[in-house]
Amino acid sequence: MQPGKVPPDILAKYVFSHLGKSNSSVILGPGLGEDASLIKIGDHVLVAATDPITGSISDIGWLAVHINANDIATFGVPPSWFLSSILLPYGTDEHTLVRIMKQIDSAANSLDIAVVGGHTEVTEGINRPIIAGFMMGITKKDQYVTTAGAKIGDELLLTKYAGLEGTAIIATEGESYLESQLDKQLVEDAKALKEQISVVKEGVHAFQTGYVSAMHDPTEGGIANGIHEICDASELGVVIDAKSIPIHPSTIEICRLLDIEALHLISSGCMLISCEKGTAEDVLDALKSVNISSTKIGHFTKKENKRVILRNGQKELLPRPTNDALWNALRSISQGNL
Repeated sequence: MQPGKVPPDILAKYVFSHLGKSNSSVILGPGLGEDASLIKIGDHVLVAATDPITGSISDIGWLAVHINANDIATFGVPPSWFLSSILLPYGTDEHTLVRIMKQIDSAANSLDIAVVGGHTEVTEGINRPIIAGFMMGITKKDQYVTTAGAKIGDELLLTKYAGLEGTAIIATEGESYLESQLDKQLVEDAKALKEQISVVKEGVHAFQTGYVSAMHDPTEGGIANGIHEICDASELGVVIDAKSIPIHPSTIEICRLLDIEALHLISSGCMLISCEKGTAEDVLDALKSVNISSTKIGHFTKKENKRVILRNGQKELLPRPTNDALWNALRSISQGNL
């Protein structure tokens, strides 16, 4: 298998078919496109999610909190509690652990999240730090949306920029090379995109409008894969207007230099939002009121109409990435294959 998310057919065959004992308190378990699970606890619902950080070294602790918090926010719920399993390669010094923990502490404080547990060890068999995070939030019954909630005719919005997280990671991990090829300020702008990695604010505020039917955090495989995952979960088709998709200038230049596709680049920091037909402007205005940029990029259709993207007036099938463009970019930079 290629680096990145395991393909949907493999997940369905080998992962979703082995889920332990059935439990009536589970409202939503594992499924294609779903960012978290829902568990009934009395009159409340616990939202629980887990995600690893494998592509970044420099900002691994900071990203671990934000990426997992984002998964909770896609349900319209604020994240509250974080745990992490930190694996460090043999020979790691204490300064690395201190840096990681300071990042976790800073990110958690910025979102009012408590770090409530975890596990930390040095282990052989890996050559870089890895963190698997686990986040929880809680809400009242029926006060949430899921990825599977999109309906025919719903409008599709995207916050911020496609490829946001991937751009920041490439600029941070490959800074020296990029600065030898591109304007230094452009590289600094790309690195600064990491400050926009949280989607907690847009998730909560969009949900509060009452018009949102589904939300999704497009991580590995980028915007293209994220859109496919909403369609998978909601059993819909989609029409995307390519020219409407916002892409940051630094992303455009980095993707051109490294010959990668921006729509296939890991995109944490963006939120895909499905809202009822005719309500897009209301949701866009609500997001604007809290300084979140957002754009309408398409609408959902019947499943039979397939998943298409409009480019230069022509309809094409929306490609589904087999792996994230980030891995090709980092591999090319590290190996000098440019």
